[in-house]
Amino acid sequence: MYNKYSKIISYLMAAAMLLPTVSCSNRESADVFSDIKVSGSEQSWANKEEKYSKLIETYGTKKCKGAMAVATDDDIVYLYCEDSAEKDGKTPVSQDTVFDIASVSKTFTAVCILQLQEKGKLSIDDTLGKYFPEYEKGKDITIYNLLHMNSGIPDYLNNPDPFWNISGAEAADKQISDILQDRTTDEQFLEALYNAPLLFEPGTQFSYSNTNYRLLAFIIEQVSGMKYCDCVKKNIFDKCGMKKTTSMAKGDMTYVPVGFEEQAAYGFTDENGYPVCPNNSRGDGGIHSCLSDMIAFDRALFGGKLLNKRSMETLLKDDDGYCCGLYRNKNGYSHDGSSLTCSANNNIIESEEFGYVYLITLERTEDTVQNNADIAEPLKGTGYTKGTVNDGVYVNEYAGIKMTLPEGYVHEGVDLGSAMSGFEEENKRIESAKKCDSLFYDGNGSGNAIEIDFLNTKLGVPDDSDYTEEEYLNDYIDLLGRAGENEQDGWSIISRDISKATLGDKEYIYAKAVIDYHGNTEFHYFARKIDDELMCIIMMSINDDESILDYEKLFG
Repeated sequence: MYNKYSKIISYLMAAAMLLPTVSCSNRESADVFSDIKVSGSEQSWANKEEKYSKLIETYGTKKCKGAMAVATDDDIVYLYCEDSAEKDGKTPVSQDTVFDIASVSKTFTAVCILQLQEKGKLSIDDTLGKYFPEYEKGKDITIYNLLHMNSGIPDYLNNPDPFWNISGAEAADKQISDILQDRTTDEQFLEALYNAPLLFEPGTQFSYSNTNYRLLAFIIEQVSGMKYCDCVKKNIFDKCGMKKTTSMAKGDMTYVPVGFEEQAAYGFTDENGYPVCPNNSRGDGGIHSCLSDMIAFDRALFGGKLLNKRSMETLLKDDDGYCCGLYRNKNGYSHDGSSLTCSANNNIIESEEFGYVYLITLERTEDTVQNNADIAEPLKGTGYTKGTVNDGVYVNEYAGIKMTLPEGYVHEGVDLGSAMSGFEEENKRIESAKKCDSLFYDGNGSGNAIEIDFLNTKLGVPDDSDYTEEEYLNDYIDLLGRAGENEQDGWSIISRDISKATLGDKEYIYAKAVIDYHGNTEFHYFARKIDDELMCIIMMSINDDESILDYEKLFG
């Protein structure tokens, strides 16, 4: 079930003394950049003060397709802006360029909820039955569950089948299209919610679901008597001097989308590549902002100027890796966001020397599969043949693979090359040579997945030598490690073990990698040379309470 729907999923797949709420700074948020100008071929600026030398050493070479900044509560440490213009064709990309921060908006929603609790207008222990009396299952779900992503409610956007009671790629495509074009109403959303099954008992496990934060926006509107956008503006944006930040708005973003033509053709974006669903993205997304405003927000939040001490403790309470609109990682807190044509990362790093260091990245993205010609046909000239799925069994005769799908798994008929975004060209060698044949995921929301890929070893090898399975596995795990260094502090390779394993009657080189990304996650990789030019790679990500041995039994 890949098609358009799965492409959308791939785009859309963080305490102080009790103080009164005041403006976040004595200066307007943009003024902190007033004396800073990027210059030269690097398009960057770095603070020359000696006390920031280690931060510059760590972050001072970072670049992106947009703008990024490193700041403390007192200073700007580093600023990078790509050498490009905004949508007017003449204003350079800067700290004031406005992007869609997408799921980073969830932090704002959580703050707004806790502000209302401070005023006595709600309690995070309230059940949803109080706000949605017709929602029978809501009697067992609290606002706390929504905040911490453990409600069990399916994701209306990334897992539409159970939420909207639909089946098949065509129905999913239409439903996603309706959402992204703002053709679904709040009433239709709630009607679907009332009939949707829960994926698990509330409070028993974590499952990221946009539905949780969409419902929080509904609650904010009920309790405050204001539209969500007006509530966050009055209680957050205005108090922080965030003059360029909006919610539920159109026409205000100034970055230039690229590679959006297919999305525009389906109506997922407008003709210029910008989102077109201000109503259907509130709460879980839809806030548009810039570096200068985001720094103002982070400083105000972690400086105790938006929430009191008790509320900050609640906001940052880690429940299975997720706090309230923020992930907890080993260095602090963060949240990513990804819309159709841009992405955002808000990273708050705990520092003994500076208190907090804020690393914010806003950049444009594109459909690299459709727009990167060198990966259009990575397996051309090899013996590759596509696998098939019938009656819950995947078969690729050329590769000698037969796998029975685990119960509850959904097959996505993936047929495209694979490229990791955000890398310099030499770091994309492996992914550019690879094609994803099939992806299987647990439709019950566990997060488990099995992916089957094939690699053209003539393209993937760095020289003329024979590219072995072990070399590939080490290269790929190293690539993941570089991804963490480039895009997300706190993402790192904890361990790797390489041995041999058997799937069916075939021997593979097997790697188990433990990756720290908002908590340790195990990935299992199996690689086998099929012929002189083709390698098969099978990747499994499974929960700790399940055994890789159970999955190995699926083959044969």
